[in-house]
Amino acid sequence: MAVKWKVKNEEKKEYHPAQGVTDYDIPMIGYRSAFFILMTAFTSIFLVPELMKLFFDDFRWGTVLVSSLIIGFSISFSNYYIERKKKADRWFYVLGGLWSLAVGVVLFLFYYAKMLF
Repeated sequence: MAVKWKVKNEEKKEYHPAQGVTDYDIPMIGYRSAFFILMTAFTSIFLVPELMKLFFDDFRWGTVLVSSLIIGFSISFSNYYIERKKKADRWFYVLGGLWSLAVGVVLFLFYYAKMLF
C-alpha cells in the first residue's frame, strides 16, 4: 500500500495570529493581548495593595491572592476571547487557575522577599 503524505497546510489550524500564519499550530500573543495583560498586571500590582491596606493590617497575603487571580485570568481571557475568539469552556477555567497559581507563586516570593512594597 502506498503511504499518503500529509501536507501541513491541510491540517485544521485553530490559531490565527495577526502576525501571520505559521507552519505549526502554536498560540501566539498579539499586540492587543500583550497590552491587555500588561495593563491588568500593572493595575493589579499597584492598585490592589492600596485597597487591601484599607481592610487588613498585613495586606500582602490578600494582595497575592487577588492579584494572582486577576493576572492569571487576564492571560486566559486574552487567549480565549482576544486571540481565538472562542467562548469560555472548562479549559478556560483550568488555564486561568494554572496561570493564577504560577503568578501567585511569583508574587508571593516578591512580596515576602520585600522586593515589592
